[in-house]
Amino acid sequence: MKMRQVLHNWWKWICYIFRRFPKKTQVRPTFSSSFIQYWYCQNWDHDRWIEEYQMLQKIGINEIILQNIADTKARYAVYPTKMDGYTCNSIDMVKTALRAADALGMNVRIGLGYSEDWWSQNIYDQTWLDEEAEVNTAILKEIVTMYGEHKSLNGWYIPYEFHPLTALGLVQQADINRFFQRISSAIKLNSKKTIMVAPFYKAQLKSHITLATWSYLVHHILKDTGIDILALQDSVGAGFNELEHLDEIYAYTKKATDEIGLVLYAVTETFEMNGTDYLPAKHSRISAQLSKESAYVSGFVAFSIDHYQNGNESTQVAGYEEYYRYYLEHQT
Repeated sequence: MKMRQVLHNWWKWICYIFRRFPKKTQVRPTFSSSFIQYWYCQNWDHDRWIEEYQMLQKIGINEIILQNIADTKARYAVYPTKMDGYTCNSIDMVKTALRAADALGMNVRIGLGYSEDWWSQNIYDQTWLDEEAEVNTAILKEIVTMYGEHKSLNGWYIPYEFHPLTALGLVQQADINRFFQRISSAIKLNSKKTIMVAPFYKAQLKSHITLATWSYLVHHILKDTGIDILALQDSVGAGFNELEHLDEIYAYTKKATDEIGLVLYAVTETFEMNGTDYLPAKHSRISAQLSKESAYVSGFVAFSIDHYQNGNESTQVAGYEEYYRYYLEHQT
């Protein structure tokens, strides 16, 4: 009887452990979202957007991310902004993209303003950061006012990508945290949709900036900002990381996102570098990236089906069809 009681108690304890810490179900390793850059699509009409969305929906992608809709350095926007000193695209790209998405049940995540000066010393200038946050707030308010009724407007993207060298010191981490907090606070005041950012890590910096330091940096930059999704660029296409690095990079990033309550996605790069040329990556490498990342993330964003495996571009059809076959294999 004693042995039976011991076994019974042991079994109750095992059941408790599994209820308390359920096994994580791996996400299906397929894309649900893809980035698109405005230089490629800013002059499309309604029918061309329909064509693009149908191409994406065929392979299970239900969201497109407009990487940014304004260049805050060049003072240029792809919608009819009323901000002083800005010029505009002749076609309202934002309206056209949203209307076509409404018609097909597609989702659009809108990236706000971006300046290439983010990569210069300006990032260490609090005045510059405050000014960028202010102009992004103005862009956000215009977009909500002009397009907020569109059912396809399903989220926001802040297109400022931080990395291990962005903010090594606590003061700079606090400055970047404040920058993100100001933009996301404006979004939360005007919208209930989720907010995404997409940082990246470089494995070649590991001897100087450990993954533990990276995890700490992510925690302190994004804590209490109101951002919902961290979509970590795997940087395999850019050559910053190799496949063998992904487990550790995503594990340490997930540690930080779990601590501060963010959802972790992967931005899986579907290109490769040949000198200064960006070329479509081989499908075998892309599928290996997806497989490794699936143990850690809740979703996958492509960078980018629209630019490198586009079924509407004759030179990319083969890559698109290869991914389509892969997608069908992973539906069961």
